[in-house]
Amino acid sequence: MIFIPGCASFWLLYPGMAESNDPHLDPKDAGYLYQTVAVTNSQGYQLTGWLFENPGDRGTVLIAGGNAQNISSTYSVSRYLIGNGFRVLVFSYQGFGNNGGHAELSSLIGDAQVFYSFAENKYKGEPIAFVGYSTGAVTGLCLGDRKSLSAVVVEGTFNPKTIIEDKHLYLAMAVDPMLQSSVPDELDTRRCLSEMKSVPVLFLHNYNDPLAPYESARRLFDGYRGPKEFIDTKPSAGEDAHYGSVSDPDSRARVLAFLKLHLTS
Repeated sequence: MIFIPGCASFWLLYPGMAESNDPHLDPKDAGYLYQTVAVTNSQGYQLTGWLFENPGDRGTVLIAGGNAQNISSTYSVSRYLIGNGFRVLVFSYQGFGNNGGHAELSSLIGDAQVFYSFAENKYKGEPIAFVGYSTGAVTGLCLGDRKSLSAVVVEGTFNPKTIIEDKHLYLAMAVDPMLQSSVPDELDTRRCLSEMKSVPVLFLHNYNDPLAPYESARRLFDGYRGPKEFIDTKPSAGEDAHYGSVSDPDSRARVLAFLKLHLTS
């Protein structure tokens, strides 16, 4: 988690780092064909997604990344989901990559909604699920408060409304007491979970996650009253603990089985 005093959107969403540090991959280089999807959010900005689909697919999974994660980085951690009987639509937010506008926390839910609406209108009557990483996990859970999702998978989730206390960043609050209050109420993950009620949610987290505290993820899990599972990821030695599933084949297999259960059965 990046802390820059005075701007919650900057330290929770840092697209400049995504463009400089994240991989810039073209799925076609790995043999994956995709369509570029263009939608317009409520602020009038065009957003781009990558849609992977095969004949006979049923249901769509929306996939969103996290802080400083560009669209190809999000694809890189989730590409194992492609070609498993459901469509995969990877997207990024306003202000990221070639998307219009500036990165703002207040746009996250609306950005996800327009991709949800695209899938809902194009594949009428078919289920839609969500896979989110870090900030994308918050987006998915809070989209589930507003839209009908068949399932949600969240890795490295946290609550932006309490992250300062959860990470004991008291110096940040001393520098800018208004920092946490500038997080929109619609991104209160605990409240979003309380409103979702019956959506199956699969949580993935690693005890040594350096960015999103494990204990806060467990509290969110424990407080959810709907159907739920929790996976303690086991990443390979030296690999990223925040996205532990990337190097944990057992976790990936369980995510895939969970999505197939709720999308294709």
